[in-house]
Amino acid sequence: MLSKLGILITILVLVLLFFFVISFGAGAFSKGKVRSETKRYLRSVNILLIIVAVVGSILVLFL
Repeated sequence: MLSKLGILITILVLVLLFFFVISFGAGAFSKGKVRSETKRYLRSVNILLIIVAVVGSILVLFL
């Protein structure tokens, strides 16, 4: 069974992995210009991932 630290690291690694997959899929790493709709989408996804990371961290550290 994983310890609290192991669970926290797993949550943060998964959030980072989701960030890279979604950014790559939206074309954020391409050499072409990124459209404003895509920038807004990525900003919203980043906010959602930050919320997931913070809530996951709080749950792991305080439970």
